[in-house]
Amino acid sequence: MDVAVLGLPDSAPPKGVNARVLARERLIVVVAAEHSLARRRRLRLEDLTDEVFVDFPEGTPGLVPSDLAFQAAGVHREVAFEAMSADLIVDLVRQGLVIALLSPAVLPAGSNDLRTIPVTAGPTRIEYLAWSSFNSTPAARAFLESLPMPQAGDDT
Repeated sequence: MDVAVLGLPDSAPPKGVNARVLARERLIVVVAAEHSLARRRRLRLEDLTDEVFVDFPEGTPGLVPSDLAFQAAGVHREVAFEAMSADLIVDLVRQGLVIALLSPAVLPAGSNDLRTIPVTAGPTRIEYLAWSSFNSTPAARAFLESLPMPQAGDDT
């Protein structure tokens, strides 16, 4: 692998590789349009205690930001379904079976059957571009050279 895109919690930057921050984002609550929380304008993690979740499988980077946020808030959550595909997660939410915490970037545009709600002190995810710090391939070096240079204050 020449380069990788990694989505990690803000408390766990990549180690042993060079990395550049591509994006920082707060995860949002995604519910079906008919869900009891669908009309809320903002939520706290404490508001989600009795909800049933779908999330990425245990041990995967997609799950860690949410787990860390709930642990820090001292709030328990029940993850009833695990899925590796954001599309499958969205479909389970759409069916009204569960709710999810997701990146706004993975949601379908203009979906009338889903509602998104910001979460106060919710999980943060950072997307990194990562590459070997000791043995970059020529393809990786050429790709990295083609990218715009980071602005002052960006992580590299």
